[in-house]
Amino acid sequence: MNDTERMSETVDRFCQFIATLPISSLVEQDWGPKEVLAHLVYHHELYVKLIEAFLSYAPLSPPEGTFRELNASAISLFKEMSPSDLVGRLQIANRRLVELYQIHNPDEIVIVIKAGAKPRTLRALIPEVEAHVRNYLHKLLGTSKQNSLSL
Repeated sequence: MNDTERMSETVDRFCQFIATLPISSLVEQDWGPKEVLAHLVYHHELYVKLIEAFLSYAPLSPPEGTFRELNASAISLFKEMSPSDLVGRLQIANRRLVELYQIHNPDEIVIVIKAGAKPRTLRALIPEVEAHVRNYLHKLLGTSKQNSLSL
């Protein structure tokens, strides 16, 4: 399995997990499943915008602020959106990331994901993104199991 296939499989597993959660698990929390989903949508869509800007030679400054501040902005931005709409946006952004990887040389696309971060090639970014989604899935699966045991 190559990097984009692995990332797509992980994103699909994450989306399937979100779809199985009861509505009560998707209410606003400090850092619950919906907030993690909003965070992932924000970043996936950001990567697509940065890559497309790079490819079109359009100047696009990476976002400024700490990751904590960017996460808070993402949660606020998507607060009113339903989990199913967020899942759809994550899947669309993921398909676009894969498409960009496949139709361009991923070693020649270099982006900075936030001000002050190191530049990354698209080839290096994809495994990082896959691991990021997978780690959140594992954390949420663990939390979900603990909550179901305590009920």
